[in-house]
Amino acid sequence: MAKHSLLLRNTLLLAGGIVLTLAVLIASETGNLRLREGYTEAIRSQQLQSDLGALMGELVNAEAGQRGFLLTGQDSYLEPYYKALPQINALMARIRQHYANDAEGLRQFGEASQFVTRKLNEMALTLVYGKRDVDVAMDLIRTDFGRQTMEAARRGLEQLQARESGTVTHNLEAAEHDLQLSRYGIGLLTAINILLLVTVGLGHSRRMSMAEAARIQLEEESARLDRKVRARTRQLSALAAHLQRVTEDEKTRLARELHDELGAILTAIKLDLHWVRMRVQETHPEARDKLTRVMLHVDQGIQIKRQLIEDLRPTVLLNLGLREAIIQSVEDGGARNQWETDVDLPDSLPPLRDSAAIALYRIVQESLTNASKYAEARHVSVALACTDDHLTLTIRDDGKGLPPDFDAGSTAGHHGLLGMEQRVLALGGTMQIDSAPGQGVSVRIEVPLTTSVLAPPEETEKAAEQL
Repeated sequence: MAKHSLLLRNTLLLAGGIVLTLAVLIASETGNLRLREGYTEAIRSQQLQSDLGALMGELVNAEAGQRGFLLTGQDSYLEPYYKALPQINALMARIRQHYANDAEGLRQFGEASQFVTRKLNEMALTLVYGKRDVDVAMDLIRTDFGRQTMEAARRGLEQLQARESGTVTHNLEAAEHDLQLSRYGIGLLTAINILLLVTVGLGHSRRMSMAEAARIQLEEESARLDRKVRARTRQLSALAAHLQRVTEDEKTRLARELHDELGAILTAIKLDLHWVRMRVQETHPEARDKLTRVMLHVDQGIQIKRQLIEDLRPTVLLNLGLREAIIQSVEDGGARNQWETDVDLPDSLPPLRDSAAIALYRIVQESLTNASKYAEARHVSVALACTDDHLTLTIRDDGKGLPPDFDAGSTAGHHGLLGMEQRVLALGGTMQIDSAPGQGVSVRIEVPLTTSVLAPPEETEKAAEQL
């Protein structure tokens, strides 16, 4: 409940901070827009003041050219006049365009422009008379009409300049005010952001502390579960190894009983049947034939008994050792499946415990069974290498390989491979499977030659005495 309340409070605080930040940003952006407009208007007013001043200057230049011509009668003095006329017209058009959206300014400029036009007309008229009769033109100038018109135009233009100067001052003051507000807004926004950062930082720190505590607890729980899984895995591996030992022991017991008990029974039956057949072969031909067939069945039973004993506990492995047992198993598998076989085994192997020897033999047997059932192989090779420390067994085939979804790191779902892996783990070794679709399978077993793999000296001596 406290955590939910803290989360709600932080959420509301962040939401309020975001809303306030947005409001400050909107106000600041509005102020910036007004500031931009104010500066634009101030620049326009300054440009307008410059144009009004230029208009007055061109008007003065035109008047100076007019008076110079009238006083001297030389046409060269008219050059300023003729240069000023197009400038005056362009400036008046530009100023009028400036005041297109300002009715009051346009009215004031209209009044001033009337005096400017009158002055231009007065100068044009005096120049016309001056070219005919200078005295008449001078009399026209002495009427003081031109000076009054010039003064009226100057006052009108100066009033417009003063108006624009006031506009510039007002816009600059407004811009300064908006700029000050923008500064306050930025300061407020900075303070809000600092407050939010501090709040978020504190909340994040608390959450990090909680997350760290949860992580530590999770790691402890994970470590506990990992230890439990490892212990359970060791137990299962030990159980699997025990079951395999029990299975092999049971196979050995069954093989011994089949050999001793069933073998003796079948042999006795065959001998008795042979004795009976000898007694009745002349007097009862039909019984003789029946006894012959029964004896054939007994022979088949003895052969099946032998095959079962070999499958349960290979006599070659018991009597001749691992090397000869592997050779026989590969040759038998090659004959049954029409394989090309290649066996690379050392001439002698270190003495192994029975459990290690039967485990390696079963691995070879299971690999050959897999190649026979699934691989569709044409060539199978078995190699066994031995160093002072390790024994390496490699079984390869050139079949179609394992399926694409096969995970070399996990043999789940492949019970034969799982059994092989359990046998290798029980010996303290490792198993590596390399395969690709259409490229066959390679199984590499590496077993350390430890005391659990090597036969103790007394067992070696006892085996040698038996041989």
